[in-house]
Amino acid sequence: MILALPLLMAYSLIGEKNHELLGVCMFALFAAHHIVNRRWWRALFKGRYSPVRAFSAAVDVLLAIYMVTQPVSGLLMSKHILVDVTLGASAADLRSVHMGFAYWGFVLLSVHMGLHTASIVAKLTKAVSQRTAKAFSVLFAIISAYGAFAFIRRGIADYLLFRVQFAYFDPSASRVLFLLDYVAVMVLVATITNLLHKAGKKQLRGGKQI
Repeated sequence: MILALPLLMAYSLIGEKNHELLGVCMFALFAAHHIVNRRWWRALFKGRYSPVRAFSAAVDVLLAIYMVTQPVSGLLMSKHILVDVTLGASAADLRSVHMGFAYWGFVLLSVHMGLHTASIVAKLTKAVSQRTAKAFSVLFAIISAYGAFAFIRRGIADYLLFRVQFAYFDPSASRVLFLLDYVAVMVLVATITNLLHKAGKKQLRGGKQI
């Protein structure tokens, strides 16, 4: 899903049909992911909730709702999988909702990645030398800094605030650069989330509430 997400954001660069097919694949991967991790849903209402766990659960639930509802708005605009099924909604309204929430889903999935890769990053850090761990930290800091630049350059805030109704991409622009920009933004959001998650757990271990 992480690999598919930047490609889905490149709607005009990969073509409508590929976008629709990739969206269906994304939903299938999401369904498989939740079947494999179905124990998480069983444990959702069990145990105590710290602020950190509450935030993580809220992100996961919102992301699950998004991953179910977003394909619906996409299929209602479909020109290749489902044709002329709009349920009375105008194409402009559907496009605005689908595109705006696509960017919020992009952010949510990046936050989810930052939350759920924390333990993996910690294990990898322990498995390598201190110098290598520092080198990776510097690398992620550089990518995140570029991600902040890409976030501004691509006008992602305007999409999140529903200020833009039509996504325009220069057909002569580099597709590789576009994908790298969005990957860098994903890394930025995931890194910030990871750092906040670590800080929150550290404060909770010290007996403080955040």
